[in-house]
Amino acid sequence: MKNTLTILLSGLLLCGCSQKQATPAKQEAPSYPALNQIEDGKDAIWGRYVLHVAKRDGASLEGVQISDTLADGQIETITADAGTVQPVVYAWVTNDSAVSVCLRNAKIQIGTKISIHEGYVVSLKK
Repeated sequence: MKNTLTILLSGLLLCGCSQKQATPAKQEAPSYPALNQIEDGKDAIWGRYVLHVAKRDGASLEGVQISDTLADGQIETITADAGTVQPVVYAWVTNDSAVSVCLRNAKIQIGTKISIHEGYVVSLKK
């Protein structure tokens, strides 16, 4: 036990004494392939879903519409004036083919039924 503790403390000491490399003044946000599929004014197909965003600024979305054809043939349309998008992360590993869209004041319409949700999250996968 004493030897193990000595080895661990020595390792920490060496890590603390190592020289840090200089980092650039401004670091770019990481780019994820799935996030790059979402562009202003263009439809992006995610499996059976079609995502349309009027404007995207980083993670912020405006004019969001998500359409889906249900098994019974009805069209489900989810719309929101604003929302955010982020990569999907499982156990600290980013899924490069999935995104999570969080919508504020989402309106969900299936046929003639309409419901409003203050916060609504949709996970989309290629």
